[in-house]
Amino acid sequence: MRWTVLQVALTITIVLLLLDRMLRLLSDDPSTSFDVIVYVLVSLVVFLDLFDMCLRIYISRRKWGAIPTSVPIRIGTFSPYQMKMHLQPYALIVSVYNAEDDLDPFLEAMEPYKEQLWFIDDGSTDRTYLRLRQAGVHCIRGEVNRKKPGALKELLEQLPPEIRTVGIFDPDVWIQNHSKSELTDLECALFNFQRSGFAALCPRIEVRPDGWLARLQGLEYAITFAVGRKSLADRNITSGVAFYRRDALEHVFREHRLSVYAEDLSNALLLLGHGEQIYYDERLVIDTDGKRTMGAWFSQRVGWFFGLIKVYHDRFADVKRIAGHRPFFVYHYIFYMGVWAIVLHPLKVVALLLSIAGVVNAFDDLLDLNVVPNTSWTNPLYFLLAYAKYTLLAGFMLMLSTRGERRRLLPAVPIFYIYQLLHIIPITLGFMNWFTLRYLGRRVYRDHFQDEESLVREFSRQFHRGTA
Repeated sequence: MRWTVLQVALTITIVLLLLDRMLRLLSDDPSTSFDVIVYVLVSLVVFLDLFDMCLRIYISRRKWGAIPTSVPIRIGTFSPYQMKMHLQPYALIVSVYNAEDDLDPFLEAMEPYKEQLWFIDDGSTDRTYLRLRQAGVHCIRGEVNRKKPGALKELLEQLPPEIRTVGIFDPDVWIQNHSKSELTDLECALFNFQRSGFAALCPRIEVRPDGWLARLQGLEYAITFAVGRKSLADRNITSGVAFYRRDALEHVFREHRLSVYAEDLSNALLLLGHGEQIYYDERLVIDTDGKRTMGAWFSQRVGWFFGLIKVYHDRFADVKRIAGHRPFFVYHYIFYMGVWAIVLHPLKVVALLLSIAGVVNAFDDLLDLNVVPNTSWTNPLYFLLAYAKYTLLAGFMLMLSTRGERRRLLPAVPIFYIYQLLHIIPITLGFMNWFTLRYLGRRVYRDHFQDEESLVREFSRQFHRGTA
């Protein structure tokens, strides 16, 4: 907590110093007069996120009001006892690899669901399989490391036939339960899901506030789910933890490329592209660990956005079918995911560079170095305006999250815009990896998701045999 307060104080101090230098520059040098083009470029991230948030709030509130799901689920009224009696068999499946030292906290947290837990040891070289056998949970052993999608496909084929609902889990998550009845939050959500007939359910995911980086990720997740997922109605996108109708998941794995990159996005596009429905339920909350180091976070984000452009390209036919002719889905799947996130990304790089130039110029003037020229392109005014607007926007978006999240995530608001700007760097490398793999046969940055040799082989098969 002491470090969090120090962060906020330091951020405010720096902003005030920049403001002071900016006012001096404006009064001393007429060459730093206001330039609308530079202002728009620096504030591009702010303008895009502001428009997106306003549109999504309007769509979700106008359609469904303040309901806990992204689309109304009308299944009738049942008592907790009736729901318990008629809940169909389900399984929570987990792929683990060399996770011997990380299993105990997960097994302890999932003790209420021990009978529903099914593990596959994905070719571990340590004592993971032995530890699972000792814990008395359902477990099969994979002879080779297939990565998560391939391993889960094998595990799914070995589940008992009576299991009709499948939840995909990671070993670093916990299920929250606030229910005061005999039915847990998970069982209640699954009962509603099973009777809805939908193909998949996306729960709300919260990042445990373990350090300053985790708080930033927590705010990012809170906004993504409270605003993003809630607006997508029955054409939602699953996350890494999600629940599926078993036959729908089997269909996914028959067509899935089994790539570890953005496998959840690929799952969603395969389902939605075939006319299935996916919804979001904010009442079912899953806790997860955020990345604790900048290196781990950076590698994760490079992989995420490499996966985004890869899956978007591979499944673009499904994307067009999902968007259809409904304006909001055309906006989300074509403009937001394709144009704003990918096509306009070079302009976001320009926004980052101009922001850096403005900050550097302010400190250059503060230290009286006179290295950076005072021009409209290096004026710190634009960065400060963008920072102020985005901080207000982040504060407002935080208010849309659940009450329990607001207090613990509030300290992240003053530095969230910096976090979003820094995001542009790994996103750029993720996109560059896709282009360099396709045209040069190698990556510019090696993330932790997949080794270079197997990834190059995968791209070679895809593009040289006309399967893209």
